[in-house]
Amino acid sequence: MIGIPCLLVVILVRRGNGGFRAIGIGLAGFVLSQVGHIPFNQFVLLPVLEGWGIGVEQSGWQLLVLGAALGLSAGIFEEAARYVAFRYWLVKNPNTMLPVKYGVGHGGIEALLLGILTLFALIQVMTLGGEGSLSSFPPDQAELIQAQITAYWNVPWHQSLLGAWERVSALAFHIGASLMVYKSVRGKNPVWLVIAIIGHAMFNAFAVIFSRQLDFVLLESILFVFALGWLYWSWSVRVIELEQPHLDQPLPEKPRLTTQRITPEQLEESRYDE
Repeated sequence: MIGIPCLLVVILVRRGNGGFRAIGIGLAGFVLSQVGHIPFNQFVLLPVLEGWGIGVEQSGWQLLVLGAALGLSAGIFEEAARYVAFRYWLVKNPNTMLPVKYGVGHGGIEALLLGILTLFALIQVMTLGGEGSLSSFPPDQAELIQAQITAYWNVPWHQSLLGAWERVSALAFHIGASLMVYKSVRGKNPVWLVIAIIGHAMFNAFAVIFSRQLDFVLLESILFVFALGWLYWSWSVRVIELEQPHLDQPLPEKPRLTTQRITPEQLEESRYDE
């Protein structure tokens, strides 16, 4: 979860022009989207849903409404942040790889933060699992902590990699969404922005709704296939920018016209006599 986005950043910075700027703006775009997204869900969306009798522990049609609402909320806030970034912050020096860099920054910071939290949980488990580390806790708390540590280490190894697999799917989706929104901005066509919002809502809603009904491996497999298909489609309709010459490169010199004086002797020799 930490290594994959970092590796992509290194590859894109070394092989492309523009440096880290588009990736950094993608990082900032995700953070700014969450500044609005998280409070909106916490203080507006979830209270409204609870007023309608729809809570986070619901099932049936209530779960469908919950998943759709949360997915649409994420789609609107994150795709709006993408649109603002391409419309106002990345308007200069457009290039074909610009949305890819932004997508790696947007999805990469999310993967990085989740990876840090996962690493912190691992450190906690290893620290608390040390000999004598639970002696400072009351007996009932120590027993509960020990049970949680045991459950942590009993997770099959392939399931422990699901978090990284999920981030790969999310990164592929974010790159595809960035290509869509970039196409919307460059072509001045809001349809592609709407498609990105709907796709984002579907991706998140499916994860929320079926996280309780499907096996995690099957769920992540479906999300992975969806993300790859989404990325393939967005790449096939991407905007291909004409590369602009760098200002620091010298312009080619204009050809100079030279004149040659013709003497009377040369003119006489050029006549055609029968």
